[in-house]
Amino acid sequence: MSVMPCICQWRVSSLIFLTVGHTEDMGTRGVSLRYCTVAGDEVTTTWEQARADLIVEGLPIRIPPAYRGQRNYPGLFWASTNHRTLVYESLLELERLWLADFDPTVAQIATQPFQLAGRDINGPRRHVPDMLLTHRDRRVTLVDVKPQAALSRPQVKAQFDWTRDLCREKGWRYEVFAGGSPTVLRNIRALAVARRHSRIPDDLLEHAWIVLRDAGRLPFGEAVTRKPASCEEALWRVALSAHIWSGKVTADLSQPLSDKTLIETSVEAAA
Repeated sequence: MSVMPCICQWRVSSLIFLTVGHTEDMGTRGVSLRYCTVAGDEVTTTWEQARADLIVEGLPIRIPPAYRGQRNYPGLFWASTNHRTLVYESLLELERLWLADFDPTVAQIATQPFQLAGRDINGPRRHVPDMLLTHRDRRVTLVDVKPQAALSRPQVKAQFDWTRDLCREKGWRYEVFAGGSPTVLRNIRALAVARRHSRIPDDLLEHAWIVLRDAGRLPFGEAVTRKPASCEEALWRVALSAHIWSGKVTADLSQPLSDKTLIETSVEAAA
C-alpha cells in the first residue's frame, strides 16, 4: 500500500519518513512502527515496544486520497464508541467500522493507525493496516480490509501473512475482513439512530430500561406499546433502540428488524 503524507505533516515542520534501509531503533526483527499522536507529533518505535493504548488515541498516519474517477469511496465516519470522526478508504472499510462501533466489547477505534516497516524473506515491506481496535478486556485486534476477490493474489497473501505473524508474536488478534452480512449491516445502520445517547432524555432512557429489564424478553412491538402516555412513539422507539445499540439488550440481527423481533436483556446487564 502506498503511503500518503501523514496528517502529522500539518503539525510537524521537519518530518522525516522512515525508509526500510534505515535500521536505527528497529527491534530484533528489524520491524519499526510509525504513528501520529493526538497532538500531531510523529513517533517511531519498535514493533516490540509499540503500545496499542497510545496508538489508538492518535491521528491517522495517512489520509486516504480522493480524486476524480477513483473506484473506491473514501470518507468520514463518526464513531460513537470513542466519540471521534475517523477516516475510511472504501465502503468495505465503512462496513467494518459499523460493526466495530456496534460491538459493545470494543473500547477504542482508530483507522490508518500506523505504518509498519521491515523485511521478510521476499525483501522490504511497508504496510499501513486499516484499523486498530482495543477492547474493554484489554485485548487488541488489528484489521486489514480487502475484497474477497483480492485475497488470493500472491502479493496480498504475503503481506497479510507477514502482518499476521507479527501480531501473533505480540499477542494481538489479526483479522482480514472481506465483507459482512448485508442484513446485519442494514439493521445496525437502522439502530444507529439511537447511538447518540446524549440526544435522548435521561429519564426516557431510564424508563425504557426498566420496561426492558422487567420484561426480560419480549417482541419489540410489545415494548413499543409500553411507552409513557406523554411520549411520542418515534422517540420511544429510539429510546428502546438505544439499549440494543449499547448491548444491554440483544436481538437477532441476522433477520430484518421489525416489531416481531424478539429482544432480550443481556445476562451482563441484568446482573
